[in-house]
Amino acid sequence: MAGRLSDVELRRASITELRAVTDAMRSLAAVRLQQATSMLEGTCTYADVIVGALTRAIPLVGDAAARWPAEEGGNAAVLLFAPEHGFVGPFAERLAEASLAFSGPRALWVVGSRGAALLAEGGYPLAWSAAMATHTDGVAATVHRVAEALYRAAADGGLDRVDIVYGRFQPGSFPMVVREPLLPLDLTPFRDANHGEPPLTNLPPPRLVMRLVDEYVFARLARAALESFAAENAARLDVMMSAHRSIESTLEELTGVISRLRQEQITTELIELTSGTDVLRDGIAGAVRSGAG
Repeated sequence: MAGRLSDVELRRASITELRAVTDAMRSLAAVRLQQATSMLEGTCTYADVIVGALTRAIPLVGDAAARWPAEEGGNAAVLLFAPEHGFVGPFAERLAEASLAFSGPRALWVVGSRGAALLAEGGYPLAWSAAMATHTDGVAATVHRVAEALYRAAADGGLDRVDIVYGRFQPGSFPMVVREPLLPLDLTPFRDANHGEPPLTNLPPPRLVMRLVDEYVFARLARAALESFAAENAARLDVMMSAHRSIESTLEELTGVISRLRQEQITTELIELTSGTDVLRDGIAGAVRSGAG
């Protein structure tokens, strides 16, 4: 009895330590999710400003700017923003599956070690990969690295069509998977949306437009990266909350078992004590009778 009670108490202590770990991970995920969602508003505003600038600047170059990259050679890629770490449930697998769902051959570009590992384990070669930021302060540096690699590949003619896949946080539910085109960038809608006076510029119009196109692509990448970062932490928060509930249920069950075993132990000790008292009393009575005889 004592041995079993000791084993159950050790198990409860171990699970209590696990609860501390999951609670810490849950708190960290919640903080990072809040940081990412608060930064998203600024990123969207930044993208809107660039869209407004492009709308006014593109008419300056007439019909010369219709799309970027200007030529299409059939070099397509999928850019996947995936989790950097685990404990996100089936979220990483869903993203990896979505990156493989496009028709036609496409090079795989992956940001996020977890996604890269899943695709590599499945036998899918990666054309390019990088680690995903693990805190909001590192998202900008990650996006710069991705953007520079994309610009080099596009400038060299090795890449002219890119679709991005990333996660999006949904309050109250598990993150969703988003698929959307990034390149080629159709500039016609920007030209058609312009109804104002042409702006005053200090740069030659073609150079100005190309700089704004770079900024617009960067803004799209920044939003996708932040969305993905928020979704990763939302998925981890969901997993940790589920783990917390399971641990609490297990601890409650083990506490009940410990209480029952302790009660049984006390009952056994009382029975043993009572039995010992009876034996002692009978022994004394026998000795008294022998002395009287």
